[in-house]
Amino acid sequence: MAFAGNVDELALLQTIRLKGQVTAAVLAAQLGVAPASAEAARDALLAQGKAEEAGDGSFALTDAGVAELGDQLDAERVSIDEDSIAEIHERFLELDGPLRELVEGDTDVEELAALDRKAQDVLDDVSAFVPRLSRYQDLFAEALRKVKAGEPAWIAAPEIASYATVWGEISRELRGACGLDEDAAA
Repeated sequence: MAFAGNVDELALLQTIRLKGQVTAAVLAAQLGVAPASAEAARDALLAQGKAEEAGDGSFALTDAGVAELGDQLDAERVSIDEDSIAEIHERFLELDGPLRELVEGDTDVEELAALDRKAQDVLDDVSAFVPRLSRYQDLFAEALRKVKAGEPAWIAAPEIASYATVWGEISRELRGACGLDEDAAA
């Protein structure tokens, strides 16, 4: 559903929840929107009491924002074929261990690129069933591009949209789409 700044409100709320607190610049990058759109969305959330300032220009969801997010996720979940998304989640989990091993060791860029190619098939299916999640493919591509360009922080640094950070977020999204506890370890 379009929100202020023509930002999808569900994606906006979920991004803030997954990250805990964000700035408008982080939202713009995560959602793939113009900074002005992210600022308009932030201002609308603040005005509606769905978010509150958290300091240093960042903001977080309020209880009202969390409740709205829950309602929207529930509405989205009823439109998803449960068996199909569960099968996609299982395929994703098959790649989770290999990704964790890559990230915990000395990550070989070519091994990460090979795993990414396998993950893209799963992510194509995720996007077909939950279109809101298609943005993750762009985030993975950007992180991998930066890793290949010699920026190793984009493998696993937690404070940026690194490959491992984005992986953790899509993992939580898939668990939620399956009706599982998104915050439980896979």
